[in-house]
Amino acid sequence: MLRSWSIMIATVILAGIVGWGLVVGEPDDYDRVQSLGSRIRCPVCQGESIADSPTPYAEDLMGFVEEKVAEGWTDQQIFDYLEDRFEATRLDPGFSGVNLVLWLTPALLVISGVYLATRRLIRPTGSEDG
Repeated sequence: MLRSWSIMIATVILAGIVGWGLVVGEPDDYDRVQSLGSRIRCPVCQGESIADSPTPYAEDLMGFVEEKVAEGWTDQQIFDYLEDRFEATRLDPGFSGVNLVLWLTPALLVISGVYLATRRLIRPTGSEDG
């Protein structure tokens, strides 16, 4: 009886894992193009992605991204190609160089403030020899 329940539970879990893999799977080309387009800055618009920009130039760039995805280019190859032609193309520049300092400075200031405050509040009391 216990063995049949174990087999049934294992079958349900395995079917769930396989089903989840089929549902989620790899993103199709359309989803990948939209994802890339939302992370690439429009060279014409201020702070807008090429996916959101109404300009013809952004539409041309979306067409370029779609074409390169269909050719099998990786996301990094597309970013590198566009960064060679335009300086700042990413809307999500990541954590490197100056950006890393800008991201870490507030956290370090908060940690330093908490450390100094607790050090000041919890002072070691001297031994009293009465």
